[in-house]
Amino acid sequence: METSYEDFEPLCKWRRDQNGDKLEVHLPGFRRQQLKVEIHSSGILEISGERLMDEGKSKRIISRFRKEFPVSEDYQRTQIRAKFHNGILHLVMPKQIIPTISAPAGGGGDENNDDKASSSGTSYLTCLMKLNKNIALEIMILAISLAIVVAYVKIYCQCSSLE
Repeated sequence: METSYEDFEPLCKWRRDQNGDKLEVHLPGFRRQQLKVEIHSSGILEISGERLMDEGKSKRIISRFRKEFPVSEDYQRTQIRAKFHNGILHLVMPKQIIPTISAPAGGGGDENNDDKASSSGTSYLTCLMKLNKNIALEIMILAISLAIVVAYVKIYCQCSSLE
């Protein structure tokens, strides 16, 4: 039996908001089992599908598609979700949550600063720990550099000791 393929381009609609992107892929006539959604380690989101259109005695026709979308590192790739309902594949791609440091509340700021500071307390502590690690590393590098300079001076400089 001969098989022929009909490639088609599905209608895709993007919606963006502050939390991420939503993609709708219109696939009338498809069932969930005929679809495949993969995210590759290279950051490419691949959506593909095949379905039998017609099967005669000597020939069968398969309708198929394949779409690829690059997904930037601004998105939580492991949290991308797909749902198929009424011929539409819905994909939700949440954005990465970037820790922010809120200014300390008080001092005439608006009263919402208290809420922001308390809700981002964990991210503030995380940033503070990273900052402390960087400072400790810089102090260590400075101490090692100072020790090298002192050793060099002792070995190569012929300074008479002051008495």
